[in-house]
Amino acid sequence: MCVRSEVFTSIAHVIQLLDTESELAKQLKIYLKNEHARLVHIEKFLSVINNELSQARGKEEQYFSNPINVYLFFKHLTTEWYHIKEMTSPDIRTIIHRNWLFPSLEDLTGTGTSLLRLQDTYQFTTSQMANGEIDLKFRSQKLTSDECYHIGHLAYTNNDFHYALMWMQEALDRFDEKNKRALIRRIDILDHLSNATFQEGNIENALALTEEMLAIDPNHVQAKANKVYYASLIKSQTLSKDQREDYLASSEKVGSNELNEICKALCRQNRAKLSHKHQAKLFCRYRHNNHPYLILRPVKEEQLFDEPTILLFHDVVSDTDIEKIKVLATPQLRRSLIANATTNTGTPVDYRVSKSTWLSDRVSPAVARLSRLIGAVTNLTMETAEDLQVLNYGVGGYYQPHADFFQVLENGGFTFKNGNRIATWLTYMSDVEFGGATVFLAVDGHIVPKKRSAVFWYNMFASGEVDYRTAHAACPVLIGNKWIATKWIHERGQEFRRPCSLDSML
Repeated sequence: MCVRSEVFTSIAHVIQLLDTESELAKQLKIYLKNEHARLVHIEKFLSVINNELSQARGKEEQYFSNPINVYLFFKHLTTEWYHIKEMTSPDIRTIIHRNWLFPSLEDLTGTGTSLLRLQDTYQFTTSQMANGEIDLKFRSQKLTSDECYHIGHLAYTNNDFHYALMWMQEALDRFDEKNKRALIRRIDILDHLSNATFQEGNIENALALTEEMLAIDPNHVQAKANKVYYASLIKSQTLSKDQREDYLASSEKVGSNELNEICKALCRQNRAKLSHKHQAKLFCRYRHNNHPYLILRPVKEEQLFDEPTILLFHDVVSDTDIEKIKVLATPQLRRSLIANATTNTGTPVDYRVSKSTWLSDRVSPAVARLSRLIGAVTNLTMETAEDLQVLNYGVGGYYQPHADFFQVLENGGFTFKNGNRIATWLTYMSDVEFGGATVFLAVDGHIVPKKRSAVFWYNMFASGEVDYRTAHAACPVLIGNKWIATKWIHERGQEFRRPCSLDSML
């Protein structure tokens, strides 16, 4: 600030000060306008947050059972609060900087990827997803252009150009030039949309979208190069059959191999498809095995399949024990891993989305009661069984097709003193409103999770050979909060309970 003294000694100089005050007033007006826009932005964000809190409080599990609500919640906490922090005073920034529990960008990415998986599995349109229409009972907010762009970008970076194209188109349809809160530009959407369109083999459309980009920014270097390239391909028709197949091969949907396609089709079923021949072999009965634990209270057994034999037991675990097990497990939950054959250690993978922990019988009478029940119902010893594994599935939580038995490796990996996993007992500890079924690929089996019920099957023939027909998968959870508890029973100690047979099919 320049200060001149003795201005009062000249009226001419006093008059000149009007220009100073006029310019200051102009700058203050600009400042107030910017401040007003900043405050309006913060007020709108606060309104969104308050609306979110009012919907979630008191019904948290129902609210976050909708995966789109989780995605929006994570987006607020990872990206939008960051922008708000930059717009606030140092005092507010200090408060936001405190050691609050925040999700990471990896959480946001994982949730967005889960939405793509749910869309692919259950065949929702992009418009249905973006409008929050996957749960008619408890709809989510609609997704903005920014949010559609983010999901499309996730698909794009995973070379899933089929869904990248659909989500970028949805982002373009929802784009509003007047929206000052938008974090992306129209040209950004067009850039990804044109590339995804080209990768899907539609060169004419890709060229049209590129020309639209150049209308916005005539100097866009990549768009200029793409225009020349696309035009030359169309004009000279030099895109050979082999080239086109190369482009299309790179745009295949993630996990579109035959096994996963079968699995996704099974996940969309409401129930198992059985022939009349197989249905005639199935039955329901009360089972007690002459066991003292069951004689006065036999369990309700339903045979679901006969080759392999898969049994469903109804109402076998009490709500009290289930809730106790969940309370014990919750603080110990960690990302579920799969066994790594090379390192003999657990490894996190993107095809198993859940958290889990292990509970021994010593932890609680509830856990011990469940082990005792499993032993009584299956007539197998629990002495060599693994501890109870408790799992809680996350957003779009699933586990791709797998078998529970361990492969016998030439290098001796995964050898256990108690032998292989001869059988599996899977307890459902929650109902799942939509999705989350257990499917068996060999028998077109589809089992809907029902709280207090349990599924049992043998992973091995009586001959000791593994049974590949037991390959199964956990379908993505669309709506709901899925909890299960799994008990893996091992070979050792079962010699007289399940005698060995030379018949490999028994």
